[in-house]
Amino acid sequence: MTQRTDESPDHELEQHLAAMGLRLRAARRRADLTQGELADLSGVDRGYISRAEHGATNVTVLTLWRLARALNMHAADLLDDRPSSDD
Repeated sequence: MTQRTDESPDHELEQHLAAMGLRLRAARRRADLTQGELADLSGVDRGYISRAEHGATNVTVLTLWRLARALNMHAADLLDDRPSSDD
C-alpha cells in the first residue's frame, strides 16, 4: 500500500495510470510483441493499447484482463503499485 500524500485524488489516479502504462509497455516488450500483435491477441484496439501505455485512458477491468491474459500474466501485476525494478 502506498503512503497517503497531500496530492489530489485525480493527480494520484493519473500517476497510477501512468505507472500501469509503463508496466504494460514493459510486459509487451518482454513478450516481444508490437502493439498491433498484442491487439490481435487480446482483441483490444491498437490505439487503445497505445493510449493505455501512455497513461492517457482509464482501462476497464475487462480490457485489463484481456491484455494480461494475452501477455500470460495476472491483471493484478499490471495494477501493482509497489515499486518494481521492471518499471
